[in-house]
Amino acid sequence: MPFYWEIGDRAGVLASGSVGKDTTGTSVTASTKLSIASASKWVYSTYVTQYRGGADRLTSADIDFLHFTSGYTNMDSGASACPRTTGPNTVNQCLQRSNAQGEAFAARNPADVGKFYYNSGHMENHAGQLTKLGDVDITSLGGIIQPLLGQGVTLAYTQPLMAGGIRTSARDYALILRHILDSSLAMHDALGAHPVCTRASASCNAVFSPIKEAWHYSMGHWVEDDPRTHGDGAFSSPGVFGFYPWINSTKKYYGIIARAAASTTGEQEGYASAQCGRLLRRAFMTGVEQTAEIPAD
Repeated sequence: MPFYWEIGDRAGVLASGSVGKDTTGTSVTASTKLSIASASKWVYSTYVTQYRGGADRLTSADIDFLHFTSGYTNMDSGASACPRTTGPNTVNQCLQRSNAQGEAFAARNPADVGKFYYNSGHMENHAGQLTKLGDVDITSLGGIIQPLLGQGVTLAYTQPLMAGGIRTSARDYALILRHILDSSLAMHDALGAHPVCTRASASCNAVFSPIKEAWHYSMGHWVEDDPRTHGDGAFSSPGVFGFYPWINSTKKYYGIIARAAASTTGEQEGYASAQCGRLLRRAFMTGVEQTAEIPAD
């Protein structure tokens, strides 16, 4: 599986590489456009934080939606959630749909309120209820969002799905991460804010997480802080096809693994990239080659 990786800081790329080629002999590069799936979640939460005017301006409702405890958990997963149609393609049109069990995407599940549940319905309903994006056609959606993400960023939506519909390149996503690092985006101060536990246990009332580790979830991004796997506290947002962006815990460096795998195992391609990415991150930070699945202490 070919992929591109890079690590950088607020000023630019410090190290990068392209590994492998696909069946047509094509490499993945920084400019390759890919569907980034759940890496879209971090973009949306960054947009919302900027739209509100700062991390401290997020409302209690914003927070419930962005760290996935709002109770809006009826959306189907995958590309079938909000397919493009021949008519208007909007968030509000998507919210008129129902899942296979007949439960409306726009309906709230009282039993899930206050509990972490990884589901696209949180952000879709947030966009429909609490922003002006609900009736924006998909052809205009990216153009409205990208000016609030910093100079030079270009992205587009392939479906009106705020939590997973973006198609963009590693180069453009890296610009967003650099804007976060230099504090020109308010997400800098929202990194790790209002974290919730994500793996059900005696001490955690979470409902569902696709990640096998006990990370926390913040404003549209994970906090990789499970001590059992030597979590380093990095902030990240892995996508179902394997696109994996991160910022390290000190907010000094960022990184990306860009690849596009056909996923038949939920979010596990994203998790696989996260496992690879944290080894790259550890090797970069320590100067020591990493050869195991989990970084050494």
